[in-house]
Amino acid sequence: MSKFILFIALLFPITFYAQEDISPSGDKKESGIFSLGVRNTFSTFGATENLGVGFGGQFRIRVSNRINTEWFADFINEDIDGLATRNDYHIGWSVMIYPFKTKAKLVPYVLAGHCFDYTKVRTTYNIYTSNPPQTVSRLSSATQVGLGTHINLSEIVDISLSSQYMMHLGSDVHAETHEHNGVKEIHIAKEGHSGFSLEGHLLFTLSVNFKIAQLW
Repeated sequence: MSKFILFIALLFPITFYAQEDISPSGDKKESGIFSLGVRNTFSTFGATENLGVGFGGQFRIRVSNRINTEWFADFINEDIDGLATRNDYHIGWSVMIYPFKTKAKLVPYVLAGHCFDYTKVRTTYNIYTSNPPQTVSRLSSATQVGLGTHINLSEIVDISLSSQYMMHLGSDVHAETHEHNGVKEIHIAKEGHSGFSLEGHLLFTLSVNFKIAQLW
């Protein structure tokens, strides 16, 4: 019920967007639009080869007709073969570039950006080994590049789909599973490396966004 109330509350600010801003050429002005949205994120093809499912929010500030910015926060939870749980927290931003017309129902874009991420992996209690839970965490940053599209449902509401590859910079948390005396076990450790790394994971994001204000 609380999530439903929050969703309804997000709809009320849309009334502030009722007045359209028209440019001298007669086209609707795209720059200066402020949007709010909610999102689900799916993490795949990572080091653990498991699916991570998450949720989060975002806001957008449109810089020009061809360039938009997106500022987001995500929480992603991943089960590692029932032996451990991985939690990822992302806070970052992306620039979205529109190579084609932005008036259509489908608006494809290219995105690139940066985020700070915190990862924590915690093993679950194993009744067969009686090993205490182990926790390994790390704080780092990452860059991401990808493709996406907006599906414009109306003048003020859109659904956005995107896929992007996130490349981590710095240390990584590595989880390795193996069998010992017929019992499946897991070992986690923080591995450090310097410089640029292509280690990362592919993210798919589905979001709903509401244009709520014209900032300029």
